[in-house]
Amino acid sequence: MKYTTQIILEKLDKILSNQKRFYKELITMSAELDLLAQEVAETKGVQESVVVLLQGIQVKLDALAAELAEAGIDNAKVLALSQELSDSTDALANAAATVPA
Repeated sequence: MKYTTQIILEKLDKILSNQKRFYKELITMSAELDLLAQEVAETKGVQESVVVLLQGIQVKLDALAAELAEAGIDNAKVLALSQELSDSTDALANAAATVPA
């Protein structure tokens, strides 16, 4: 099959058009990936902040349990709540640790 100059130019135009379209899609995908990476980093930051907050609450519960014990008041429920909070905090901290930065 013999190609004329016009056919060759048309095919080249199609190739260039496809390249431009792919390039635009690549730029869009790159921006979307950057946004996703930012969202993941923000989520990790929030999770870590929540872990610190929960650990602070657990410290206060432990202090309350100690005060109750000192006063001769049953502190079993406060200790149980503190342990439950500790377990949940550990699970959240482990989940946060698996999120890539």
